Amino acid sequence: MPNSAEATARMLVSHDDVPLTVFLLTAAGFLPFGALSFGAVFLPAEAQAWILPAQHVYAAIILSFLGGIYWGWEFAMTFVQSRPVSPMRLVIGVLPSIFGWLALFLNGIWPGLALTACFLAWLGYDLWRTQSHSAPRWYPKLRIPVTVAVAVSLIAPVLLAA
Repeated sequence: MPNSAEATARMLVSHDDVPLTVFLLTAAGFLPFGALSFGAVFLPAEAQAWILPAQHVYAAIILSFLGGIYWGWEFAMTFVQSRPVSPMRLVIGVLPSIFGWLALFLNGIWPGLALTACFLAWLGYDLWRTQSHSAPRWYPKLRIPVTVAVAVSLIAPVLLAA
């Protein structure tokens, strides 16, 4: 275990392997997406009255969580770097919550499409943050596959219902 905050931060950002606990919790976090997508496709139509809205609300919650990760990183880095908190980084961290929430007000196929766009846009931001050494090097190994899986789970009911 590193004995300084700076060494801890360096270890977290430079480590190449996804920590096992992070991987397992991420996989568990995908289960509602997959189960609800499966239900939306294969259960009777009357079940879809609650399945897709449930999936969309869960997606908005997860987007909020993804934005919150950056709040945690920002606060940790301000401690390590002895600098003030960046208001812009905090505002950026709130954007997934706002866009996810707004997507819930859309009708028809649009919530699933809008939420998918939010996940893909945030993945782009995550990749940029990783390239700029503001996120762990292992983060894309986690985020790319789960984002693709989430996008498929949000889009599949829309495509198969059309």
